[in-house]
Amino acid sequence: MHFNHYSDEGALLAAALVNARLDSAADVAELAGEHDLLLERPPSDEDAAGLRRWRTALAGVVDAPTTGERIEALNRLLARGTSHPRISLHNGPPHVHFRPDDVTPERQFAAITAFGLAWFLTQRGLHRLARCAAGDCTVAFADVTRNGRQRYCSTRCANRQAVRRHRAHASHLQ
Repeated sequence: MHFNHYSDEGALLAAALVNARLDSAADVAELAGEHDLLLERPPSDEDAAGLRRWRTALAGVVDAPTTGERIEALNRLLARGTSHPRISLHNGPPHVHFRPDDVTPERQFAAITAFGLAWFLTQRGLHRLARCAAGDCTVAFADVTRNGRQRYCSTRCANRQAVRRHRAHASHLQ
């Protein structure tokens, strides 16, 4: 199956990158593997350092307080991370890239997350990138649910919050 990383997959990768530990080339390779991203070059420690900087830019989109600021942050990502679209023939059938072929892993992640996130948010809703609503969690997530109303990063956080609400309600009744 050929994944189009420039859509939901790109948004999911962007959120994962915001949350990722990126201390080494091995961390970059692991994140790529978790998202079925075939890297064109082996990652280096310089890629990890560059992706830590890119992560900060992605977090600026997640944490933008207004729609206008979120759009401005997305436009900065697109300007910095992508290039003109081109058709590539490597790794299977012809497909579109928003970067040249044979680039560093840092540049590959940047193009995929910038365009994928912009496409996802403009097609599915600018509200679909957020931080977990649990007060003790700061995990970023891309909401790929059908109804677009995800508030928590995981079922675990949602359940913990439900238990807290239940206990608060029960203690209020006593």
